[in-house]
Amino acid sequence: MVEEKSGRSTALIMVAQPNTYSRQWFEFFHIGIGDTRTIQEATFVCRCAPLPDFRKLADVCCGMGRHARALSKLGYSVTGIDRDADAITKARELAGGPSYVHADIRDYRPAPGAFDVVIIMSQSFGYFDPTTNRDVLGQLAAGLREGGRVILDLWNHGFFAAHQGEHELETAGGVVRESKRLNGDRLRVQLDYPDGAHEEFEWQLFTPAKMISLAQSVGLDLMLSCTDFDTAITPSPAKPRIQFVLERPGKG
Repeated sequence: MVEEKSGRSTALIMVAQPNTYSRQWFEFFHIGIGDTRTIQEATFVCRCAPLPDFRKLADVCCGMGRHARALSKLGYSVTGIDRDADAITKARELAGGPSYVHADIRDYRPAPGAFDVVIIMSQSFGYFDPTTNRDVLGQLAAGLREGGRVILDLWNHGFFAAHQGEHELETAGGVVRESKRLNGDRLRVQLDYPDGAHEEFEWQLFTPAKMISLAQSVGLDLMLSCTDFDTAITPSPAKPRIQFVLERPGKG
C-alpha cells in the first residue's frame, strides 16, 4: 500500500506485486469472459490433444477454472493448479468436475507420467527469468507420459514489437489505462485502474525459433505454432496471441 498526499488530502493506492493478479484484475478482465471464447479455446485443446488418448489433463495457472470446467464437461480428467488461493477457492465453489491444487508452479512437480497433456492458457507462461521459465517447463515435461503434449497460449513477440505504448481499455467497470513496453524478449505491462490503483506484469516472449530451442532443451519437440486457436493459421505479427503445441517424444 502506498500513501500519496496532495494538499490536505491523503489517498491510499493499492499496488500489486508484479505478476500477481489482484481481485480487481479478475473483476475487470476475467469474470466477464464469455462462453464463446472459452468454447473456442477448449475446442482447440480437443483438436490438439483428442480424447481418449489424452484424457488426463493439467490446467496450469488455471485461475478460477473456466477452461478446467469446460474440458471436464467434454470428458477430460482435469487437475487445475494455481498459486492464487482466492482463485482456487472460487474454482472449487464453482465445481464442475475438476480437482484443484493450490501451488506455485515453480514448486509444482507432478509425478512422472502423471498427465497426458498440460495446458497453460491466457498468456500464463514466461513470468520469470529465462532459467526459471525453462525449469518450469522442464518440470511439467517430466510429468508427461511419452507422447504427451504441452499446449501454450502466449503473447506474440512479433505483434508487440510493433504495438507498444499507451492505450485506453473500455471495460464494464470503467476505463483502464494500459502501457506496454518491449525490451528484447521481455514485455512489461502496467494497468492503471479508475480508482488510482495499478499493477504490473512482465513476460518473456517467444518466437517460434526460440520456442523450438526452449522445448528441445527440456526434451520436447515443437509440433505446431499457430494463431487464433486455429491450427491452419500460421503466426503473424498482426495477431497478438500465438499458440504452441509441444510433444514429449516416445522411445524408438
